[in-house]
Order: sequence, then structure tokens, then C-alpha cells
Amino acid sequence: MPDRKPGEAVLLMGYGAPQGPEDLPGFLREVLGRPPSPALVEEYRRRYELIGWSPQLRIIQSLRQRLEDRFTGVGSPRRVLLGTKHWTPHVADAVRQAADEGIRRLVAIPLSPFASPWVLRPYQRELETGRSAASHPIAVELRAGWHRSKALARFWADELRSLPRSDHDGSVVFLTAHSLPERHRRSGDPYPEIIGEMVQEVVREADLKGWEFTYQSAGNTTEPWLGPDVRERMQVWAEKGAKDQWIASLGFLFDHLEVLYDLDVVVRAFAEEHGIRYHRLPQPNDDPRVVEALQEVADAPSWPLPVAV
Repeated sequence: MPDRKPGEAVLLMGYGAPQGPEDLPGFLREVLGRPPSPALVEEYRRRYELIGWSPQLRIIQSLRQRLEDRFTGVGSPRRVLLGTKHWTPHVADAVRQAADEGIRRLVAIPLSPFASPWVLRPYQRELETGRSAASHPIAVELRAGWHRSKALARFWADELRSLPRSDHDGSVVFLTAHSLPERHRRSGDPYPEIIGEMVQEVVREADLKGWEFTYQSAGNTTEPWLGPDVRERMQVWAEKGAKDQWIASLGFLFDHLEVLYDLDVVVRAFAEEHGIRYHRLPQPNDDPRVVEALQEVADAPSWPLPVAV
């Protein structure tokens, strides 16, 4: 077996999630930047209990192991580490651990494929915090913007082609992504265009007909968020006779609260209230095509959006 690349490792970075009710106050404090109210803690306890708590950590731990195994399989073995933006294991702690273990170069890949400032800035801060506190010098390169990955598009296209629908059956597919406050858009964040690039690639690969792009999971705040919301468009299509409606949540890589609660609980209930038959395609999670995409990002000799931290 080839030796591991000396002094090099890959860091996968996820959002983070509480593993049980004891984690919730601390997790929400990290997300909000302030202590959560008891009412908010109770509301999120209700949501997480409805979905059986988040499988996110289990999924990304599996991704970590599968990527490490793939590196070995292609003859380029190296460590794969794991860090999260909110809760444990923190990204900053993973960087410090890597430096302590003698790693001198770290390729950091967010487990969101979109190179939007809204997505990237928190990861950049965490990476810098970890690098600055490291016991030894460590070079960190952030490789973001892998939404154009052919392997990732192939996953979604394969799922969409498998749907039991025809061009004339009156059904519709909604391709969704997390909304964001409009103020980010006004400040120049290219998030909608980035999402649009992935949507067009998937639609082209799947030769998809009868589809529409919408947003989901807008925050419960007074400021405006990007739209249209998926529920608005579901109602419009239902009034046109589309009773079978499918959701492909392209904006997320794996199952977590925004998929299992926002869609499978909230949007499903909305659908049932309006006589709509709700269907959702599975998320990529730790599918081999995701592992292939991550390996290609890590092994590329150059990257269009490298950020030296």
C-alpha cells in the first residue's frame, strides 16, 4: 500500500447539529451569537424530536471514512479530518489538532458546494482561528465552489430520471435551495447565480421537463428573504391540476433539520392541506458520487476558487 502523503490532510467542514436535548441551548447560542430564550429552545426541541434528532453527524462521519478509503483506493492515501461550524467537533479545533499531529498542509472543503460569501465567511473565520492558535505552522487552503461537479450533477440527474412521471402527467418537480435575506443579495452575494449554475447542469443532464426552481427554509424574521417560496408555487401548480409534486432539495448535501423538518414535516403538511401528493427525492448523503466529487476537489492540481487562510 502506498504511504500516506506526508504532512498533508483533508478537512471536511459541515454545519453542525445537536445530538440530543442537552446540546440544544449551547448549539443555539453558537448559531445565534447570544443565549436562546427558553421558548426557542423548547420549539427546537419539538422540531428535532419530530425527526428523531439530526442524522447529520453520522452522515458526515461516514463521508469522512469513505473519502479516506477512496484516497487509498486511488493510490493517494491521506488523513481526512472532520470539523463543524457550530457545535462539536469544531473546525478550529480540527485545525489545531492537525497541526499538533504534524500536518503542515490542510485542504479544507465545505460540505456545501456553493462558493457564496454567505456560506463561506463563517468557515473562513473558523479556519483562521484554528490556524492562528495552532502549536505549529500549518498552511490551510479553502477549496470552495464545487457545485459544478459532474459527479454531484450525475447523482441528481439519475434520481430525477428515475421518477415515475411523464411530460404529460400534470406533475411538477421543484428544485429547491435555502433562501437567504435579500440584504445579502443587495450587497453583491452571487448566491442565486451560483445555485442557478447547478440547477441548469442538473436539468440538462436529466433532460428534465415540468420543473421550477424555488427557495425553502426562509428565516422567521421581519426582513425579506429571497423567493419564491416552494409552498407558494406548489399552490399555484395545484390550482393548475398538478396534484403529484416532487421536491429535489439541491441546495443541501445531506439530511438534516432543513430537509427532514422544513420539508418532510412543514411542507408535507402544507401539501396535504391543499390536496397535493408530496414526494421528495433522497439527499446525496454519503453516496459514492459525493465521495467521488470530494476526491476530485481535493486532488485537483489547481482550483478556480482557492482561498489561502
